[in-house]
Amino acid sequence: MAPQIATAANSPIHEALVPAKLFELGMGNLVFSRSLPDGRIALAGFLLDVFCLGVKNAFVAIVARDEYAKRLSSWSTVESLQPMDPACFRKLVEGGVAYARDLGFKSHPDYAVASQIFGDVQGTTCPTRFEYGHDGKPFYISGPHETATQVRNIVEQLERRLGPGGFHYLVLAG
Repeated sequence: MAPQIATAANSPIHEALVPAKLFELGMGNLVFSRSLPDGRIALAGFLLDVFCLGVKNAFVAIVARDEYAKRLSSWSTVESLQPMDPACFRKLVEGGVAYARDLGFKSHPDYAVASQIFGDVQGTTCPTRFEYGHDGKPFYISGPHETATQVRNIVEQLERRLGPGGFHYLVLAG
């Protein structure tokens, strides 16, 4: 898929969508898409944790327009997606990646391929300043698919990096 996405990165931008409450909830699914010459849509999705872990998941797909509309419709029932300037979208995602990296966390392995969809969009042209973390500190919220070991490793990493009082966390009971 990487060669196809690299090629798609030169196609016209279709849309860049982010959840309206991303910075209230701390996490959400973001979609960046491009219109291909054959009428299909190339899209990259990013599960972005702006409170702590950066890109927790990423994927790419090339789909028919009706399939794209179906996917967006299903996501919109969970999150209210709103358009964002493509440069700001890239800056937002890359800022989340950098924030998490500074805390000692790596992006999802598929991020490297998914981020190729940005092509020549320059995040540096976005005037918006994004604030990562919550109330001035990283805030880790465990996810429904994280094991007890993963949760413990994340909390321990934050303690090593920031000390016991340097972050907040919430572990959801499974």
